[in-house]
Amino acid sequence: MQVRRPHPSRRAGWPTVARPRLPRALQPAVAGEHDVEHEAVLARLDVQRLDLSARSAELVQVRQCRFTGADLSGSHLERAAFTDCVFDAANLANLRLEGPTLLRVAMAAQRMTGFQATVGTLRDVTIRDSRLDLSSFRFSAFHRVLFADCNLTRADFQAADLRTAAFLRCDLSGAQFSQARMAGTRLADCALDGVGGVASFDGAIIRTVDLMSLTRALATALGITIEDPTVEDADPEDPAEPA
Repeated sequence: MQVRRPHPSRRAGWPTVARPRLPRALQPAVAGEHDVEHEAVLARLDVQRLDLSARSAELVQVRQCRFTGADLSGSHLERAAFTDCVFDAANLANLRLEGPTLLRVAMAAQRMTGFQATVGTLRDVTIRDSRLDLSSFRFSAFHRVLFADCNLTRADFQAADLRTAAFLRCDLSGAQFSQARMAGTRLADCALDGVGGVASFDGAIIRTVDLMSLTRALATALGITIEDPTVEDADPEDPAEPA
């Protein structure tokens, strides 16, 4: 019998993330006709496996689009806006978004190593089952954002506003949270070994099972050495008598 996990947005106290609003019918995107260029407007498109990699553009607006197997890797977009969009198994590795706006965006099974969304706004965004190692969200504001089952090793959340963000079953080993705002951030079943900026976790809500790795990170930040007891440990005030 298959055990169904409750949807994260329905967990008590977790943020309710609004879903993208897609129309029933989408127009198939055509290579050469629908491209990512300066001030382009892409709307109501079904983008299937198009190569949109290594583009450079400003003020791109993407509305009510579905990207399936599309390749946007290595592109650099400034002040782009994505509204009511779905990404499914797309390649977003090393995609650089500077000052972006993401509103009601859902992503699943993405390749996002080195992905950047810096100095931006993410509102009602869900990212699940994706590889986000070495990604960066520095100085971005998160409003009802959920990461679920993601590899976020060595991700950078420096100075990000994460107060209504949530992380579920994510690997955050080595991630950086220096100067982040995390009062109300929720974490459950996450790996937190070696995280940086542990002082920013003030006010975060964390599961008991995740506490040990966070405690070790805090001890490291404070210069505390944690020793595990061994059978060889002896009372220094009561040394064993010589044989």
